[in-house]
Amino acid sequence: MLLNTGGDAVPSKHGLLTTIGYQLGPEEKVTYALEGSVACGGRVVQWLRDNLGIISSSKDVETLAGKVEDTGGLTLVPAFSGLFAPHWRDDARAVAVGMTLFTSKEHMCRAALESTAFQAVDIMEAMKQDTGLRILDMRVDGGMTVNSLLMQMQADILGMSVLRSKLAEATALGAALAAGLSVGFYEKKEVVKDIIEKAGGYEVFSASTTPAARRKQMQRWKDAVERSFDLAKFDPKRPDQAKPAVLKKPRFVKVSSVKPEQKGLNLQLKVVKLPDQVASDGYHDVVCGDASGVVTCHLTPQQFLPCE
Repeated sequence: MLLNTGGDAVPSKHGLLTTIGYQLGPEEKVTYALEGSVACGGRVVQWLRDNLGIISSSKDVETLAGKVEDTGGLTLVPAFSGLFAPHWRDDARAVAVGMTLFTSKEHMCRAALESTAFQAVDIMEAMKQDTGLRILDMRVDGGMTVNSLLMQMQADILGMSVLRSKLAEATALGAALAAGLSVGFYEKKEVVKDIIEKAGGYEVFSASTTPAARRKQMQRWKDAVERSFDLAKFDPKRPDQAKPAVLKKPRFVKVSSVKPEQKGLNLQLKVVKLPDQVASDGYHDVVCGDASGVVTCHLTPQQFLPCE
């Protein structure tokens, strides 16, 4: 999930990542973005299908979830491999809160879809806090957006319009257009805008809930998320956990220089491993990264400081 921040590389203080959105050519200005990723979105539906056998195909989840008006009090936090943005808790594990003898597979399917919408709200709120912007709508594309029930749930929980691209896999089109601009295949941006408009536009899902109802839903979600914390304990004696020490609550560091010969860089990365000692050349190897990968920064102790 990305928020375009224009020419400003906004450092996040609320668990997001500052990244490059795009640069349409070597001489063009860089457009930055704030990024938030979740560990399990569409994989929750796969879990229902492959592990629990509740559905036989991914499209069945919308049919079953649509048979009930709500989750019957069930809240699913899909922290199967921890929680990513904005929480960053590798000790979290999946929990299903509020089950009763009346909980059905329909309730479970609806709670699974709802969890995807809730995670998007968490990221959206972090984006608002980092930028102070009033975000008016959310634009979506990709595989899960074919689920109209999920799109309506997303609009209702966010309290804003969700615009679904009529071209489901818009990412491929965007990549092709960006490449065309950068190599000069398209000489004017207006040509690209015309192509995008002809791609079909958007289908709008409008919010139909009250602010009070949304606050109640979000409080239920936040309570469940807190219950997922501290469920996975790191045990270095277990063979499957014999790996470099991971911070229980990883902290951000502001990096002023990645290598001695690279000056003027200002990055913000999530530390996943701190060095045990200074290397012989006086530098630390600090392992940093996010959901998209891991990098090692070769730094002196003076080159990385905790962000306030």
